[in-house]
Amino acid sequence: MENKRVAHRVFFLVFAGVALLHGLAAGAHLLGLTWGPAGAASDIARDHGPLMVFGFVGGAIGLERTIAVRARWAWVGPIAHVLGVLSLLTGAPRVLPAAAFGVSFGVLGAIYAAIYRRQPTSAVVVQAIGVIGGVAAVWLWALSGEFRTSMPAAVLYAVSTIIGERMELARVSISGARAESRLAAWCLGLAAATVVYLVVPAVGYRLLGAGLVGVAVAAARVDVARVLVRAQGLPRYSAWCMLLGYAWLASAGLGWLATGNAITGYGYDASVHAIFLGFVLSMIFAHAPTILAAVVRRTLPYHWVLYVPVVFLHGGLALRIYAGWKNYAPGYVTGGVLNIIAVLSFIVLALGLGAVHARRRRAHKAHRSRHDQQGQDFQQGQDFRQAQESRA
Repeated sequence: MENKRVAHRVFFLVFAGVALLHGLAAGAHLLGLTWGPAGAASDIARDHGPLMVFGFVGGAIGLERTIAVRARWAWVGPIAHVLGVLSLLTGAPRVLPAAAFGVSFGVLGAIYAAIYRRQPTSAVVVQAIGVIGGVAAVWLWALSGEFRTSMPAAVLYAVSTIIGERMELARVSISGARAESRLAAWCLGLAAATVVYLVVPAVGYRLLGAGLVGVAVAAARVDVARVLVRAQGLPRYSAWCMLLGYAWLASAGLGWLATGNAITGYGYDASVHAIFLGFVLSMIFAHAPTILAAVVRRTLPYHWVLYVPVVFLHGGLALRIYAGWKNYAPGYVTGGVLNIIAVLSFIVLALGLGAVHARRRRAHKAHRSRHDQQGQDFQQGQDFRQAQESRA
């Protein structure tokens, strides 16, 4: 990186990207698309959930919050995240990556505490609720050996964190304190439902379903995305991503309300991917320009081609869920492949658009520098001629 102060941020962001790519490879294996040694592919498929939730989502959010708090001690979180990703990918005993990810979530909680002391808002409280889910998800996964048992806690982490950041970025408070309190109450309800799940899973799942529907409806009603969807350019693009995300979140809640404690089969698969693909990834697509500017100080300029990954993401997810409902395996696999293409194409487009923008900026600065130098030379010539005339 040209800016050495940003280089270390890129290092930590790369590990979130590594977790994402391995998570996508694991997802491809689960779809039946395998390559390389069968044993290695099976091992990585088993860690699909932890790689995507703890490795990718947790790494990106933790890094962004670490930069926001501006405290040296906060970098313990990203360091622990790197250790978690490395130990997970190298096949270390599960307790090691779980401990590392647990430390990263613990530091994230301390970051929210520090931010709350500076600016006590409901948005920070909602994000802190997400940390509870993150820590619980890590240890449920470590103790049970199955990520599906930690799914409700992982959902609490992802949903509360993203809703809290949305409140912060979009200034939902313009709709009044009641709107913020209502969203915070729904997220607290999700936390309570997660506790109920640990005792009575069937009841907990249905309570979580109701909570997801409540969060989605409450957030969509007050989010400025409802207005920005009629704008142009980047605001409209982001608004579409967010509204589609809320729709998928509500549909996942309805699915859990209908199926209860279903931890296998197409019903479970549909709800989980509606949350983590339809909601979480769609929100990441929406906020990527803001996140990249904050983390690596690189601009992701808007271009209509950014809609292509969005179409692949939501179209593929709809096909995947419909094909699963109809028990049509080819359509299910095709939908999953489209989801993978959506993520990969977004990464390629983001890198490409960012590189083109940076090149244009450098060319513009060089042109301005030459123009300014020419102006200075011309002015110096004028001054010299005037000095000569005055002596004459």
